[in-house]
Amino acid sequence: MKIAITGVGIVSALGVGMAANKERLLSGKSGVGVPRILPTCHKEWPIGEVPFTCDELAVLAGAESSTLSRNILLGLVALKEAVADAGIQSPVPLVSGTTVGGMDITERYYHRWRQGDNGQIALISQHEAGFTTAELARRCGLVDAGTPSTACSSALNAIICGAGMLQAGKARQVVAGGTEAMTLFHLNGFASLGILSQSLCRPFQPDRDGINLGEGAAYIVLEEEQSALKRKAAIYGYLAGYANTCDAYHATTSSPDGDGAYAAMSNAMKMADIQPASISYINAHGTATVNNDASEWNAIKRVFGEHMPEVESTKPLTGHTTSASGSIETVFSIIRMQSRRYSYVMNNAFGFGGNDSSLILSSHPADLPSVSYCNIKECEAVETAGDENYSAYIPMMQARRMTATMRRMVVAAYKAIEKSGVPHIDGIIVGTQWGGMVPTVNILEQMAEQGEQDISPTSFMNSTHNAAAGTIARMLQCKGYNMTFATTAGGMDAAVEAARMSIAAGMAKNMLVCRYDEVDEHWQSLLKMIGKDSKVITKARVICLD
Repeated sequence: MKIAITGVGIVSALGVGMAANKERLLSGKSGVGVPRILPTCHKEWPIGEVPFTCDELAVLAGAESSTLSRNILLGLVALKEAVADAGIQSPVPLVSGTTVGGMDITERYYHRWRQGDNGQIALISQHEAGFTTAELARRCGLVDAGTPSTACSSALNAIICGAGMLQAGKARQVVAGGTEAMTLFHLNGFASLGILSQSLCRPFQPDRDGINLGEGAAYIVLEEEQSALKRKAAIYGYLAGYANTCDAYHATTSSPDGDGAYAAMSNAMKMADIQPASISYINAHGTATVNNDASEWNAIKRVFGEHMPEVESTKPLTGHTTSASGSIETVFSIIRMQSRRYSYVMNNAFGFGGNDSSLILSSHPADLPSVSYCNIKECEAVETAGDENYSAYIPMMQARRMTATMRRMVVAAYKAIEKSGVPHIDGIIVGTQWGGMVPTVNILEQMAEQGEQDISPTSFMNSTHNAAAGTIARMLQCKGYNMTFATTAGGMDAAVEAARMSIAAGMAKNMLVCRYDEVDEHWQSLLKMIGKDSKVITKARVICLD
């Protein structure tokens, strides 16, 4: 199968639209500067803001109101450009990655609610990451096909998932990418880790001292080549290979040798059936932290040896756009490939939890394997309730860093594996609606009471949707496929289907599939007030070849 890229849409600190981003990328003009739109007291940390208020973005997006989250507004601007660029005429699937969801709305109204002001509290329903994708799809006439939420690799994983849908014959066109808006939550969360720079970030430089955060959105249209040729669509390039792995090393830092990054790049080239010398350019993850850059550079040297390609991080231009970075930098890779007439280029995106993804693009048609479903069985599910005895599964030092729900999830995972009789787990997929709401609410409470200071780094690490998948991977030392989907109440079904497709595609022989959600009393009270409900869910099952 040949998968062409027939549409592109982008918004970043470099500007709105493909033309503006291309012009500033090629000229090397940075969009990183002093925060002007985000209402933060921290002017010492440069960020890459999209230079429009929410009211202005609403106009650009053709939305009726700026009461939509900034995340949705950014996504709408980029998504509408991609759909128009490709000339899509009928509803097609949308796979969109994000982590913060409607956090800017939550920040605005959570504190008011805790003080007794319930005005417009219903807007907090936008907090759910899956709400962002559903609303984007509804407003653009697309079909919601999932929300990968794997921190900074989310958008690249959305593209990988979209390609899988085409390979499985589930669609002939898919729109994939991601969106992420700047919020006080993740600015101060990253600050708690001590990795923000007070100057323009310097990836791979000896004096690098940290990240500049950013925001933006980008989407590409993936399409079967025959479909694209039949309707005479313009083709930007082709998808040649991809891979997702897990470092299984630490919640936030990468292994010194870059094992996960090495595996992702190597496996992507294996799918593309090319040698290291074929790659001319890498858009590296390159965040400019001491750990990340050393780890990624070591992995690149291991993969490419004497055939070292051009390696670039474009984050000094846009800031690190976290969950949207994988799709924004895929668009930048397309621009580099076209302007320099490269045959193959690579894009890397690595997220918290050791989630590592690599994508290879080509300027000419490239063959990808088609997916055929084989004999796959689902083992009996295990669901845990209450704070069960976890001492047989979790060392005390690790247990102390987990919430009660996380401990329950780990116990469910181990018990499901025991029941299945599978000796080694190849991959992990988690479905979650709200993610880790206990640590998230802890941070919201801290910010409501004391402002932007002393955010707990442990709470921030555990607030990401893929914290459970990363934790289980580290405990099992499972370094294969690792994915988390932010879904609605049907999250287990979506995760099981993703596992079946991944096994059919040959990415694993078996998968541990989990459904994970946690809430605290504050969040549960708020949800009931706006007509929603949620409960603690920790269940797991194994999907494997029969």
